[in-house]
Amino acid sequence: MEEKAKGITDVVRVADLGRTPGCVNRRTGVMYISMKHINNMPKEHILFMMLHEKAHVELQTNDENLADEQAFKEYAALGYSLKESVKALTRVLDDKNPSHNWRMYQQLQRAEKYDIEKNGNTKLLNHA
Repeated sequence: MEEKAKGITDVVRVADLGRTPGCVNRRTGVMYISMKHINNMPKEHILFMMLHEKAHVELQTNDENLADEQAFKEYAALGYSLKESVKALTRVLDDKNPSHNWRMYQQLQRAEKYDIEKNGNTKLLNHA
C-alpha cells in the first residue's frame, strides 16, 4: 500500500492554475500556488487558501466543505479577521455555481457561530 503525505511537503509557485488560486497533490503533499491569482490577493485570503489546501492533505479528502471547515478552525485560532475568511471564498468562488454558493453560505455560518461563541457578539443573534 502506497503511503500518503500527512502534510505539505513543498510549495510550488506557477504562473497560472486556470480558475483556482491553489491546489494540492494529496499523495505527495505538494501545494501549487497560482501567481496570477495571488498577486493582488490580500494576505489573509492567501493564508486561508493555503490552510484549505493543507487541510486536503492532512484529512486526505477531496471534500471542499470539510477542507473549508478545517482551514477556518486554524485561521480563526490564529486570530485573523472572520470577515476576511468569508471574503476569501466569496472573491474566488463562482456565485452561480450551487456548490460554491453552499460553501460560501457555510463559511458565513461558521464565522457567525464563532463570533457569537468565542467573541460574545450577541448582535448577530438579533438577526436570526
